Amino acid sequence: MVTVLGISGSPRRGGNSETLLAAAFDGARAAGATVDLVRLNELTYAGCQACDACLAAGRCPQEDGLTPVIGKLRDADVWLFSSPVYFDGVSGQLKTFFDRCRCFISDPRKKERQRAAAILLTYEADTIAFYREMARRLAAYFGWFGRFEPVELMVEPRLGPPDAARRRPDLLAAAKALGERLVSGVRAPRERAR
Repeated sequence: MVTVLGISGSPRRGGNSETLLAAAFDGARAAGATVDLVRLNELTYAGCQACDACLAAGRCPQEDGLTPVIGKLRDADVWLFSSPVYFDGVSGQLKTFFDRCRCFISDPRKKERQRAAAILLTYEADTIAFYREMARRLAAYFGWFGRFEPVELMVEPRLGPPDAARRRPDLLAAAKALGERLVSGVRAPRERAR
């Protein structure tokens, strides 16, 4: 069974980025995966302390609300990260979380299996190339974290009101298809290896 872990970086339950994440979950379920949602805004956690202990141990030594989440990431086949864009960056919740993922760089098991991932970003402004580039930079980190293929981006403008994504069936369909593709992309190599 393929497992999908979705990390919502939005402080708003059911906002635009989380709506697209839910649609991606629908696609993942339709492809036969199990899904699990983590809302970072509902956890208590600290940022990276630059102790470098994770570089030797392959795990973050901090014990807080992210400890079980990092454990779930280790086991998940597909990672989905979603966030609104605030002040030309991902939410503080997601940025702090990303910093704590540094422990995956030296995880000795990181190349054991192929995984897939996606970054889903939403923002209010018209199309701005910088936001797509920001998503690409974040996606590049997956190469440090393990064997991730594919890594997809969904960067959507003109989603200002909190319910704007729910009123865009085209975006919901695209997010659902993304979830299906990611699960299929992980499942296919496993089935060929049998």
